[in-house]
Amino acid sequence: MNRTVYDAFRCLNLLATANRPQGIREMGRELELDSAKVTRLMQTLLALDMVQRHASRKYSLGIGIHRLSAHAIHNSAFYNAVMDLLEESGDRAISIVIGVLSGKNVVYLIHTRGGNSIARAIGNYESYPVHDSVIGIKLLSAMSDEEIISQIGIHDYQLLKKDIDEARRHQVFAKDFGSGDYRLACNIPGMQAAIALSNISSKKIDRESLRLYLTAAAKRISGESLPIL
Repeated sequence: MNRTVYDAFRCLNLLATANRPQGIREMGRELELDSAKVTRLMQTLLALDMVQRHASRKYSLGIGIHRLSAHAIHNSAFYNAVMDLLEESGDRAISIVIGVLSGKNVVYLIHTRGGNSIARAIGNYESYPVHDSVIGIKLLSAMSDEEIISQIGIHDYQLLKKDIDEARRHQVFAKDFGSGDYRLACNIPGMQAAIALSNISSKKIDRESLRLYLTAAAKRISGESLPIL
């Protein structure tokens, strides 16, 4: 592993998840890095426009990272498949969500929020606790017990064990969060991501059809050319 590249990405990730500009010393404390090393990394990233330095001598993401993101999304087979899927989706009352694990949280890459425009659905990078997300539970179910404990700790693993075991038994994991909040989740083949449907409140909705829709959508996003039902 190239440690310099690794630490540079850690710095970028910290700036991406922070809600305010960060100083050299606080970045060093958070990442357990020497301040001199953080300074060198920031100087390199500054030269690449990946970060910007404020008058307060603190740093935030620069225009270069947004330019990189734009190119990545434009040329991404993943996002192109997702956008095609969203444009073809019929029932906008049901939310379509795609997420990935980040420690004890799930980060949502896509969230239509039941009727929101596609533009607002893309890049919905909010984080939610893994125990409050069918996506989180489904992604954990693909890991070994040891990996799960390393990821979220023994306490949270024990709290989620019943749901994780259930998610392992079914391709599509279903969970009722109460008050008509029924959700379905399915792992996307070949990716460390999962797709889910939420806001499923009506008892009249054919849940088996939704399961078929979800598995077809997951395969389509992964690159398998299956039709969406």
